[in-house]
Amino acid sequence: MQLIRLKAHEIKKNLDGCEILSKEALKRAPPLTPPTNPITNLSVKIPLFQLMVKRMVSTNGMNFLKLKLKSVPFFISSLVLTFGLGAEAQQLVSASQKVTPPTDNFTTICWHDVTNGNPGNAFSVRKKDLIEQFDYLRANYNVVSLKDIVDASQGKKTLPPKAVLLTFDDGLDSFYENVYPLLKSYKFKAVFAIVGKWTEDGVTPDYGVKDSVPKTANWNQLKEMSDSGFVDIVSHTYDMHQGQVFNPQGSEAAMAAFFKYDAQKKSYQSEEDFTARALADLKKNNELIKKHLGKDNNVIVWPYGASNSLSRKAAEEAGLTIQMSLRTGLNSVHDLAHIRRGLMFSDMDINQFAQSLKQAFVDQSPLRMIRVDIDSLWKKTEAETEQNLGDLLDNTLALGANGVLLQALSDTGEAYFATSAVKMRGDYLNRVGHSMRYRANVPYVYARLPQSFLKDTSIATAAIRDLAKYTDIDGIFFDMRTKEKSKDVTIPFETFMAAARTVRPNWQFGLIGQKPVDASLFNYVVVAAKDVEKEKALQADSEYRPAKVVVALPQDYKSDVPTLTTQGYLNLFYDVNFNGFTPDAEFKSLFSVRQSTLKQNKAETK
Repeated sequence: MQLIRLKAHEIKKNLDGCEILSKEALKRAPPLTPPTNPITNLSVKIPLFQLMVKRMVSTNGMNFLKLKLKSVPFFISSLVLTFGLGAEAQQLVSASQKVTPPTDNFTTICWHDVTNGNPGNAFSVRKKDLIEQFDYLRANYNVVSLKDIVDASQGKKTLPPKAVLLTFDDGLDSFYENVYPLLKSYKFKAVFAIVGKWTEDGVTPDYGVKDSVPKTANWNQLKEMSDSGFVDIVSHTYDMHQGQVFNPQGSEAAMAAFFKYDAQKKSYQSEEDFTARALADLKKNNELIKKHLGKDNNVIVWPYGASNSLSRKAAEEAGLTIQMSLRTGLNSVHDLAHIRRGLMFSDMDINQFAQSLKQAFVDQSPLRMIRVDIDSLWKKTEAETEQNLGDLLDNTLALGANGVLLQALSDTGEAYFATSAVKMRGDYLNRVGHSMRYRANVPYVYARLPQSFLKDTSIATAAIRDLAKYTDIDGIFFDMRTKEKSKDVTIPFETFMAAARTVRPNWQFGLIGQKPVDASLFNYVVVAAKDVEKEKALQADSEYRPAKVVVALPQDYKSDVPTLTTQGYLNLFYDVNFNGFTPDAEFKSLFSVRQSTLKQNKAETK
């Protein structure tokens, strides 16, 4: 089965729908690469129609009948974000990182459809493959139940080492037919997340492709499984398992995580409306579960793994204190509100499955970040701007970096994001970030804010909260480099971080050009390559551990990278506007996380 590499204009020949780019930019759109298992770094082999019928992803808000072209980036995004990482954000695991996890930690696996024959789509697995995976789990890991984890969180018991929680999403009939008997045979317990509306309809949404509408388990089947003690039936929302337009350019994102954009009114959904809709939806699904199963539910499995602070608070108000995402990483029984899960693909063989579990219990990947100045993209006409974006996406996709740092404010101080706090040049940062993430496979997208903008605390605080509300990014890097004579300016970083986290609780923060007074505030501290030796002393501080250090490379990087990586500095930032730079083979080899991981994997197999 050949891997698909489809350009946007090739997809347009096959699909009904709207353009997401101008005609000229569409011609230059980068290839839509097949999804990749983010742990094993191997491409997922998906025929075109399997890719199109991915039922987890919405196509056009409430309209599910046809897959619109504009939905394709969001479609691919769910594949890229399965573990919270894309193909280029693989885990580099050194020998020193391989440690036995403590017994209060666990990892979680997520499956969807389980078929008797060939997989129905990229997220289906064959029953015989699931049996092989269950055999491997029984021989090498300890499968635990949701109750085991809750009891451990309350101090009533201790989890066994290498504990694994099993979850299955979407409430499909195939779970009852193919998985439930296996659970009883293996004496495994699992979490089964149902979408209330789909359960009432009896099928998942129709994406307009023949034989692509799986049936859902009915309430009698759900009741039987719930009463057996082998299955915990939990909420996957009532009707929020869909995407919606969330920016002026028509991009789509998860309903439970982003504010809907109204193209006619040219405005975003209000916080009050967003919260009320989420709360009503979550309560409705819990009421259905209580009515049909006779049990209260306190678990929400977020569609696409996506939520924000408002939807999370709505979940808490609805009694859903245990919340599950699709972010990568090991889980702790002390934080059940942020359970991360790894997603299983149809093409994953047992060796890849074993490797994914092995790496789920160790530390994660380095950051390889590029800088993009939106000023260099922004032109007088939309066509020119989109042409520049297409070129940028081509270069970025070819490179294989796992992070991008985007200019949030123009050089004249105007915002590139929706805000009423300062003058706007255009609502375009979200467009670039969303395209970077879902078309160039860059999983970590950050905004850069200059020191000059941060001096007015009230304005900056309001703007940062707007940035969190209206953009699909992962956090902010505060750029403290300045040409001003006086650099002794006190910046209330904690205030800005708190404002952002009222919407995006998982945002990360970085600091550029200044030694942090409190390194514990920041996920990353960017240090210029020429200053690395001077900064080594800081690493004695436990809060300034090497994993936080990101080395900013100069334009002439070639003499620096080999030395830095040999010394263990794996987080790299190319501090040159990437839109004006075409990476050569040497740069790709030195900088790409993909290349680094392939080398690491090759070394480990020798």
